[in-house]
Amino acid sequence: MFYITSLPEEPEGYVNISTSSEWERWVRRSLPEGLDVEVQRRLISNLKHVLVGLELKAALIVPHARRGSGPSVLFEPYLHIMSFEFCVGAFSVFEGIGSALWLRGNGFDGSAANRIGFEEWKPPLISTFDPDGQFSLEAGVDRVKSVRDKLHQDRLGARENIDWHAFSFDEAFVPAFTALQCLLLQRERHLPEGTNLRAF
Repeated sequence: MFYITSLPEEPEGYVNISTSSEWERWVRRSLPEGLDVEVQRRLISNLKHVLVGLELKAALIVPHARRGSGPSVLFEPYLHIMSFEFCVGAFSVFEGIGSALWLRGNGFDGSAANRIGFEEWKPPLISTFDPDGQFSLEAGVDRVKSVRDKLHQDRLGARENIDWHAFSFDEAFVPAFTALQCLLLQRERHLPEGTNLRAF
């Protein structure tokens, strides 16, 4: 399993200092070659902004969760909502890169606007970033999807029995963060220098 070994105690030690343009290199290097130019441009644009959003959320979530007896950083319900949103953002990164890998692995470039399901893009994502299962990426992606899907349900009334503990720091943020690190660390030298999404 891939564990976070330590987290900073103080909010000022965990701020976001990256810009979306600083994420472009990592995203570009994480996508396979041969994608349609416009598809690649849109993926890079979307994912680099998602990653900046994840930095901003992490900058609030981690200090709040690790505050001990110190002052709160967030109004408590926001912690759960932000952890959920972190999962949604992380899922978008997994889906975007996994879909690109599936496209190229099946001889497509994305220009046909192929519809790619979770069970199609997950295997190439796992085989590319965690082929030996060393970091439990598959379990992490499944957990992130489970959290994401709790508020992405189509049936009327399906949300009434949600257990909000599923959106806690340990149940939502930590699995999403560790799964995301599995991708980030494969191209660590291309990460923004000061990102708070880097391994601790």
